[in-house]
Amino acid sequence: MTRVITYLSALVALCVAPAAMAQLTSIAGIDPPGSRDTWAYGINDAGDVVGHYGDGIAGAGKKSWEQLILDTQHLQQQGNYVEAEKALLRALKEAERFAPGDFRLAGTLYTLGSFYLDAARFAEAERFYLRSLSAWEKSAGADHPSLSRPLSSLMVLYLEKRMYGKAERLRRRCMAILGSLELNDRDAARLLQHLAATLHYGQRKYSEAEPLYRQALANLEKRFGPEDWEVGMVLSNLALLCHKTDRYAEANSYLQRALVIWEKAMGPNHPDVVRGLSNLALFYYVEGRYVEAEPLFKRALAMAENAFGPENPLVGSILADYAVLLRKTKRKAEARSFERRAQAIREGYVHEDPGRYIIDAGDLLPRRDNRSDKK
Repeated sequence: MTRVITYLSALVALCVAPAAMAQLTSIAGIDPPGSRDTWAYGINDAGDVVGHYGDGIAGAGKKSWEQLILDTQHLQQQGNYVEAEKALLRALKEAERFAPGDFRLAGTLYTLGSFYLDAARFAEAERFYLRSLSAWEKSAGADHPSLSRPLSSLMVLYLEKRMYGKAERLRRRCMAILGSLELNDRDAARLLQHLAATLHYGQRKYSEAEPLYRQALANLEKRFGPEDWEVGMVLSNLALLCHKTDRYAEANSYLQRALVIWEKAMGPNHPDVVRGLSNLALFYYVEGRYVEAEPLFKRALAMAENAFGPENPLVGSILADYAVLLRKTKRKAEARSFERRAQAIREGYVHEDPGRYIIDAGDLLPRRDNRSDKK
């Protein structure tokens, strides 16, 4: 979970230091969560910051907010997301004890929103992002440039949930806040992506969205290099657009390149890799490459179950898509088993949606494959 881990380092660096509120003025020029760059003071390890300041460390028998944030970071780096969630929720309880306006509360809420966004638990992500936005406004003011961070992340969440009207309103607010500032290269590329995604997913204006993606891609590659993790995100979006417009070879090439970038930058078990594998499996399915698609489905399913548990919405989405392949290859009993599991997961997360980084098979697959043949 790169965006969460990167932000955790920044959160400790920002909030353990004295006069944290005064340092909010520097956030507008710092790369946001999701960046591979260091956020604050050039410090790469959150442990260095805690060790330096030390004043927030609790006595024996009780872990401080700083220690819990570090625990969360280490657990995520190990791929232990279940325990990381528990540590982060405990950190929230500690942050809620701080004085009103303490930025650590807004930061912890924001980190929880990002955690749940990565885990495809969108109702929880929205709840924590909204709480973070409220706390952030109390800490920094309603028009502070740093508000572009929670606003931008909430916008991404609404794009994932296909709530395009809400996403567009947040984009406009971000632009109003940042309009008078000179944006850094990553912020500018990110805003291009957000506009392209609104045109792509919300309005299906593919010919208008594509040049914006390509401009963002060129800017990121020039400034940060061809293996930057966010280059992979633009490539993934381009792949989905190309596949939707029947340019299969181009789509496959973009998505395969995104997967190589993500695996190198974030490790083979990162949630973005899981999503990419599942999407590539669906690409192959549409192209009739069933033998190549199935091992990708199997790998994505195993990775999602290992990372988030067998009842996660992302697991349910992969099960449902894998079942389409199983039916197509005449394995109806196995398909029904997967469909029942997927349905049970959906019922447990009735308000969730797998999001735009997991393809909706009913939208992507040829019409003849959308007809139910369940027996």
